[in-house]
Amino acid sequence: MATKRVKFPRRQALNRAVPKYTPSPWQEALHRNQAKRKWVWAGRRAGKGRAAIQEAISTILEASKTKFIVNGEDVTNTLVPDIHIWTVAPTKAQMRQVWNEMKAYIPKYMWKGYDGRAGGRGGAWHEDEFYVELEVRTPNGGFAADTVRKSVLWELRSADNPESLQTVGLDFLHIAEAQDVKKVAWDKVEWVTESPGRMGRVFAEGIPPIARSHWFSRQFMYAENNPSLQNLAVRATSFDNMYLTDSQKENIRKQKETTAEWIWERMVMAKQPDVGGGFFKKIEDAAVGTELYKPIEGHAYVAGLDLGKQVDPTVLIIKNRMTRESVHFVEMLKTDWVLQKETLISELERWGVESVMMDSTGMGGDVLFDELLNQGVPVVGKKFTPQTKYQLFLNYAVALQNGTTTFPPEWTKLQNELDAIEIKQQGLTYSFTHPNSPHDDWVDAEVLALMACDPPEAMEEDYEPVLSIKTVAPLTNDGVSYTEGRIARMRRQRRAKQLKELRKVVDISTKQESILMDALD
Repeated sequence: MATKRVKFPRRQALNRAVPKYTPSPWQEALHRNQAKRKWVWAGRRAGKGRAAIQEAISTILEASKTKFIVNGEDVTNTLVPDIHIWTVAPTKAQMRQVWNEMKAYIPKYMWKGYDGRAGGRGGAWHEDEFYVELEVRTPNGGFAADTVRKSVLWELRSADNPESLQTVGLDFLHIAEAQDVKKVAWDKVEWVTESPGRMGRVFAEGIPPIARSHWFSRQFMYAENNPSLQNLAVRATSFDNMYLTDSQKENIRKQKETTAEWIWERMVMAKQPDVGGGFFKKIEDAAVGTELYKPIEGHAYVAGLDLGKQVDPTVLIIKNRMTRESVHFVEMLKTDWVLQKETLISELERWGVESVMMDSTGMGGDVLFDELLNQGVPVVGKKFTPQTKYQLFLNYAVALQNGTTTFPPEWTKLQNELDAIEIKQQGLTYSFTHPNSPHDDWVDAEVLALMACDPPEAMEEDYEPVLSIKTVAPLTNDGVSYTEGRIARMRRQRRAKQLKELRKVVDISTKQESILMDALD
């Protein structure tokens, strides 16, 4: 008996709905250029990731019609896989964003095994291993007559393990968020794009790195200064996304008020920051305050405390809580803990300090923190990590930029230390150095004191906490940044956190708790 042949639906009848990619002018110009290597500096939400996917699809279509000829012989069938693509991202979390956009913008008729039934993907997408198998088919489901390379392997790899970045040749290499990819990872993948028979295209995108010595900076600058069929450099701002509304653009502009200007310029305008001379700007503009030797009645004061370690001094800086002016300091060098503690308690009581932010990192910090708590001092410990220190420094940089903090001009130690602070980037990590100054104790005390202050009066209604590069929430699809709550919520959270931390260390009586809450209010 003859076997009945099952007829599957023609591919032109399948559900192929994908979001329509309509390039912005900057993307269109990028796609028209035939340079082999393309380097893109683009602001957040400018569309650089989607442009990369379209570049990869274009390379796939070109590669599918390109034979591999050696000494006059067609050896295309020796290429395994037929077409090979990599996307390299700094971390697996960043890989996920690219992965999701690939699912959205790669036409379904190219998904291997996809037949449109039951909404399945036909086994093309391998979630656990982060790779997808494609076929170079037309919308009608067949292969074009001149197709010589039919299958595609598109893999996503994380740059946090450079040793894993070794493979056979690539037709297309997409490096996502290249500013966070270390040079050792780039060195591993650069040469695999020069393999025989492969297209060898490179598309590296991200925001400008902080350091001009970063490999992504060097490649971009060379391409920008030497445009050719080999290299192309393209800049695009967040505002170059033609889908942003006027209100969304205005919201992005407002972000400039609550972050450091150079960071906003980097994240939005795709401009490389000029921070070689130091992280903090407008230092001299802030040196206009008045030093006080006793508190002014009716004024509220807070403090920042950095404990000396070995050869470093202990520095206490007192600020006016409302005006954010630094008004008094205590510096102790090579002084035993008992005398330090007595001096600190005496000064804090004399000024009626309502809150003390201190560096509680290390054993010495923990010990003095506990002892101050036991003496009823309203102290809150801050463990210094690269992330927390960046947050504190960034908050202070914004205050300098906006003119919302001051200190006396006689405090030359503070000025010199602020001027000496430099920022360095290593992958996703940001660290601070002070090569032209032996100390940063004044800076640490000053930024801690500012953290204890109220937000500036002029910004109180719309105040948003300053977010670090690592923790800043991405812009939404509407082009608007996520924000924290308003000032009232911040104050409530701050009070609750302080009391919680205090309760962990010391048993506070009802009377003491009442006194403490009054101080925190």
